[in-house]
Amino acid sequence: MRKIALFALLASAAFADVYATFEAKGVKEASLTLSSSGIVEKVFVDVGSRVKKGQSLLALNDREERAALEMAKSDYSFLSAQYARYQKSSEVFDKNTLEKLRAELERAKNSLAMNEERVAKMRLAAPFAGVIAEKNIEVGDMASPGAKAAFRLISDETKLLLSFDSKYAASVKVGDSFCYAYDGKTSGKCTKITKIYPAVNQNNKKLNAEAEGSGVKVGTFGDGQIKTK
Repeated sequence: MRKIALFALLASAAFADVYATFEAKGVKEASLTLSSSGIVEKVFVDVGSRVKKGQSLLALNDREERAALEMAKSDYSFLSAQYARYQKSSEVFDKNTLEKLRAELERAKNSLAMNEERVAKMRLAAPFAGVIAEKNIEVGDMASPGAKAAFRLISDETKLLLSFDSKYAASVKVGDSFCYAYDGKTSGKCTKITKIYPAVNQNNKKLNAEAEGSGVKVGTFGDGQIKTK
């Protein structure tokens, strides 16, 4: 009888609900910085702005860069037309002359691509769709690659970062339900665990997991129960 009672106790413990706390985070979060230096000429968004992937967030003064780009376009167009003319009359020109023109055209092509890249880097675009959570730059500021991030962008999709006692590591599985509450209220919502971290958090000796967090605002804290199977 004692063995049966002990087995029943262990079984009930193995399938007991596991208490966990959580913080809602964006599935994607990024601190956005510029890869070029310059004076900020335009800022297109503010804290709380919702942006699409590829949308411009700010622009630096790029007059010099655009002037250089136009010159590169002109040089490439001239050399391209010249090379085309010489090719049509290749029998008149020696091979070395054509090779020299081809090399000049290739340099002009590379210069054009480089100047196009410089102009592109004078704008900062959103790498994914989401909301601007933090803004640290204004028109007239001097921006540089080593400066503080201009924006913090959080994706629209959210996840719950769970923390629970590591002694339940063998009990909690991907696919288990997590029923949670926040703001001192029982939400009555349950979600699914999508990831369990492989190592114990050395800061608090807890184990972390992730669960779907649709509809929960980023930064929300709460707690709940993991329904182990």
